[in-house]
Amino acid sequence: MKLLAKIAMVASFLYYCAGFSWLWFGQMIGAHNEVWDTFGFPAQAASPPLWSMVAGLTFTLIGMAGLLYAYLGVWRILDGGSGQDFRALARRLHMIAKGLFGFWLGYNLVTGVTQFLIVSGFESTEGFDFGYDPLDTDVLFLILSIALFAIANVMHRAWEAEEENKLFL
Repeated sequence: MKLLAKIAMVASFLYYCAGFSWLWFGQMIGAHNEVWDTFGFPAQAASPPLWSMVAGLTFTLIGMAGLLYAYLGVWRILDGGSGQDFRALARRLHMIAKGLFGFWLGYNLVTGVTQFLIVSGFESTEGFDFGYDPLDTDVLFLILSIALFAIANVMHRAWEAEEENKLFL
């Protein structure tokens, strides 16, 4: 199971990197309709303004960095096995929580803000469907992140109690 989880993390991260690279860097080679298609907008004759593309890429990198950080935390938990002390487990759960929060933030910036930025120069956005929903299923990443922060804090307190008990023995 540990190997399967690691393969899934590597494969999904590479898949997302490839997809987002094509989305943002494909503009340089003329694949400008990828951005319009991603947001469900009508095809346009040109790419969005460069500054909006840079913002979208930045938001994507925030999300991907968060995902990578969360995966790193999971990877370390898997490598630590059942012999991990509470302190190490708390640190790793905290990593996962921060990473999931970063992924949620980046995803919402891309899906919520970027779609408005790429059409900001248009005189009319008639026919454009801005389907951003902040309470879509991705809110689960935020909820899970908050729960993992709480669990990590409890684990840290458990480590402190364990250390205190060692002093008495």
